[in-house]
Amino acid sequence: MAIRGPAYLKTTWSFEERPVASAKLNLWDDRIEAALELAFHLLCHAWGGGNGVVRGFTADDLKVVATPSPGLTVHVRPGAAFISRYPFRLTQTTETAEIPPPAAQNRIDLVQANLDTWSVSVKRGNEAASPAPPNADAHCLALAHLHLRPGMTCIKNSNDGVNGYITDARVYV
Repeated sequence: MAIRGPAYLKTTWSFEERPVASAKLNLWDDRIEAALELAFHLLCHAWGGGNGVVRGFTADDLKVVATPSPGLTVHVRPGAAFISRYPFRLTQTTETAEIPPPAAQNRIDLVQANLDTWSVSVKRGNEAASPAPPNADAHCLALAHLHLRPGMTCIKNSNDGVNGYITDARVYV
């Protein structure tokens, strides 16, 4: 098992030693990696274990909200979470790419946090008369469902009967 995401970068030199034999450098890096991995797992268990947004910072941590000027994108607010027992952190509000409206029937898309890239993405669902949201990808955490309608012009925080809207899918640890 290895550290995921940019939470940890392997070192290139040992303290005050240049150059360092690769065998010694790899041993040094593996010890740091093992210690950090243990610390991540202990922190995750201290917050209850499992995947989810860390409680305690603010109620809006990793919350998906409509953009201030109505459009076909959404914002994900900053926050921290554990995904696959590793820490994830979004340091600034992030805007998703433009989300195309469905062509003929309703669709539910999933906004997810990706541990491997430390980013957010939108996973497209399937159009149907009674659509179901897609499941989160491996090493991803579901943040919100976007309920989309054909002919919509924007995504809103609540259901207005015409446009797309957001429902919260966050779980907490």
